Order: sequence, then C-alpha cells, then structure tokens
Amino acid sequence: MTLRLGCTLPTSLSPTALREFAVTAEGLGYDHLSVPEHLVSTEPAYESLTLVAFLAAVTTRIELATAMTILPHRPVVLAAKQAAQLALLSGDRLRLGVAIGSDLAESAALGVARETRGALFEEQVRALRLLWTEPDAHYAGEHVTFSGVTLTPRPRPIPLWMGGGTLRTGGRPRSLDRIAALADGFTMSALLANRVNRAAGLITELRTAVAEAGRDAAAFGIEARLRPEPGRSATWRSLADAWRSAGATHLTVTTDDVSLLAPLHAALTG
Repeated sequence: MTLRLGCTLPTSLSPTALREFAVTAEGLGYDHLSVPEHLVSTEPAYESLTLVAFLAAVTTRIELATAMTILPHRPVVLAAKQAAQLALLSGDRLRLGVAIGSDLAESAALGVARETRGALFEEQVRALRLLWTEPDAHYAGEHVTFSGVTLTPRPRPIPLWMGGGTLRTGGRPRSLDRIAALADGFTMSALLANRVNRAAGLITELRTAVAEAGRDAAAFGIEARLRPEPGRSATWRSLADAWRSAGATHLTVTTDDVSLLAPLHAALTG
C-alpha cells in the first residue's frame, strides 16, 4: 500500500511564510496539508476553516485537511455551509477533520458545556451529513434541531474524519465506537508521532470496530504522524515503512523547517 504523504502547517508562521510553506509542499509533490486549530490561545494559532480558504487560494492541487476543526464550537448549519463552500471553491480538495476538543477553557469561553460536548458532537456529525445531501434537511435531536434547511450549492461527498487522544489517555481516543460508526477516517494525536508499536494495536482495534459497525474497514483511512529528527533520513524511511506495515494509509510529518520538506519527501517516496 502506498502511503499518502502530507505535512502539518506550522501555526507560528506569518501569512507570507504560510504561503511559502504550502506552495513548497505542493510543488514537491506532498499529497496533503494538515491544518490545526485553536480559537482561544496565548500562542500563535489560526482558525482552521479561514486558513483552508487562504491555502485554497494559493495552491491548486494539494488536499487541505483540518486536524482538527473543533465542531462543538460552531453552530452546525454554519459549519456545514462553510465546509460546503470550501469544498466547492477549492475544487473538492477539503478533508474535514472534526473533534470535540480537549481544551476545556476554550470550550467554556465559547459557551460549550463540558458535560454535553460528546452528545452534541455526535448530533452535529449526523446533521452535517444530512445538510450536505438533503435538499430539505430536518434534524430533531436533544442538542441540534433544525427544519427545512437547504444548502446550495450542495457539495460532492466531503471526507469527514475524526481525531482524538490526550495525554491522560496516552493518545488513544476515548470513543472508538463513535469514530468507527461515524467517520471516514481517523487522524492520530501528535502524541503518537513515531510511536508505531503503541499505535499498531489502536489501528487494529479501529478497523475491527469499523467492521463491527457494518462498514467497509478497508475503505477507512488511518493517518499516522512522523516527527523527523534532522539529519537522520534513514530513520524517516524506516518509520514510514513501519507505519505502512501497521496499516496506516496516510502519513503526516511535522516540522517548522521548510528546508526539510524536500529531503523528507525524497526519503519517504524514493
């Protein structure tokens, strides 16, 4: 199996440097750019969907993947409309990664109650699918309710991935069953970068859960992480091979150094 190779966009870059990083990655042949998010942060951070819009305007081919858009921090109809427009305007290059979010202070600042985030998130994901496909969408849940909503233009199918995993859980998502039932793929936490032995069992567990949910486990995507040590290209390749053997379909490298993108790509694809 050929791994789809991508890289995480550093959040500390200026707009000019963001453009350089994205254009360089696309020119080298990377398959995707991974876009993180924080809405409330003392460190430099971008809102993911705004950043995807910027990247769509400066690139032409590369897939733009949010990792992750914190879905409970948004009204779901607005999130559905924004994603549909981004998919259309980018030429169907959006992969929407969504998560509940692990920063409780951020959730509190945005008015999202800790105890209802999980249930809200599940309803929002189901609502997204309806809003993208139904001409007259209705949803009546405990946390999400709307009736007679039509989004136009409606997008082609948008890949909807999920992420999860915290320090407390060792990088393992809390709800494998939710991911297996509702997502098209799973993006690992950066906590599992380079930790193939720890994550191999998680990959197997996820694929088993997808099959038990009555879905095609072979079509379910798994995105692993690689944090490269400069000057050690042999280890980069061995890690990529190990992730492939473990069942990953995508591999995303994390580096702030644009000059590493070329040797990384050469080592991992040569």
